Amino acid sequence: MTKIQYKTLQATLLLTVISSGLGFSALMAMGAIGRDVLGSFGGTDINIYGVWVERNVAPYVAEQFELRPEGVFVGGRQVSTQYEWDGTTLTYRRGEQTYIYTYLPGEFIRHAPAHYVSSFTRQGTTLRDIKASQQAMRL
Repeated sequence: MTKIQYKTLQATLLLTVISSGLGFSALMAMGAIGRDVLGSFGGTDINIYGVWVERNVAPYVAEQFELRPEGVFVGGRQVSTQYEWDGTTLTYRRGEQTYIYTYLPGEFIRHAPAHYVSSFTRQGTTLRDIKASQQAMRL
């Protein structure tokens, strides 16, 4: 294979990859490719229900909240009936404030409102608790 043929082959492969990516992106943007094709690739199948407790603070000042299908609860009281979850970001309003969290594997990172960035882990994340939670979700 000559040097010119090799460069031509490289350019052809690069253009093919770029055009395939653009085509796939366009189909996703138009809605022609959805969750049924991608499966759980988007990550929205993550079970976020449960009690989330603030980490790396003294236990007596740790904030916590609970996510249920019915809404968001703090101290056993429902503070919001609606929340938005896109598989990566959790957003809800409590009073006049908007709470925004980013999900990382096993934890939520709160970005707002905050004077500092805080992280939350699900209470009871032992293997037994996870299995019990999954069983309860199936019922």
